Amino acid sequence: MRKFSQDVLGSIAILKFPEKTLLNKKKKLAKEFLRKNNQIKGVFEKAGKIKGRLRKAEIRFLAGDKNQETTYLENGCKFKFDINETYFSPRLASHRKEVSEELAKKIKNNQKILVMFAGVAPLPITLGKILKKQNKKVKIISNEINRKANKYAKENIKLNHLEYFIEIISGDAKKLPTKLKQKFDIILMPRANLKNTFLKTALKLSKKGTLIYYHGFGERESVIEEIKKDAGGKIGKIKIKKAGEIAPYRFRWLVKFRVK
Repeated sequence: MRKFSQDVLGSIAILKFPEKTLLNKKKKLAKEFLRKNNQIKGVFEKAGKIKGRLRKAEIRFLAGDKNQETTYLENGCKFKFDINETYFSPRLASHRKEVSEELAKKIKNNQKILVMFAGVAPLPITLGKILKKQNKKVKIISNEINRKANKYAKENIKLNHLEYFIEIISGDAKKLPTKLKQKFDIILMPRANLKNTFLKTALKLSKKGTLIYYHGFGERESVIEEIKKDAGGKIGKIKIKKAGEIAPYRFRWLVKFRVK
């Protein structure tokens, strides 16, 4: 039987144990993990699901240093964040890279890009880094409702020297059409598993030809149905593929379409 799964984020490890594992057993395994991995300073447990619109995790300290802030390297980018106050999934690293590399080939100079639900800005920064290397002149707007995530996003943008490329607009995504009063060429929606699709908001920020990348959850057919329900006849052909497993036999889907 597997003892636990793990996510390593810089100097912090987050372990997830099978149900009914006793706390004393968890602490013992955490101390063993700490001894065998010199680069790890603190070991924590994923004690519950990601909750709410702020996407805060339920984290429990198990061993080592109690400091919840870490710096993590991914795809040549540096990210700083608090594991208890902000959402960050290292398991989406390859997905972020794939999406960014794909988009970088399509993006033209002076285009406007919006990343909704951006968290500490891993997707804007991964994309921005590639576009900077290509010497493309673009503006990326990073939007997130979690104030602490925006604080780290601002710091991460500086750490990666992308101040010219990325601007942070904080607050509720629903208010973006009023706040921004502009249309975007590309909208990325790495949203959490929420009831609201936010597609109606995205469409208000779109123009003819806007390319939207949307994250949906559950069954493939239900994801397509929710998009058709909220976007109706305003979008063109839908392309959909798996973008990671969120639970046994339950998937995250990446859906791509253009606005008519």
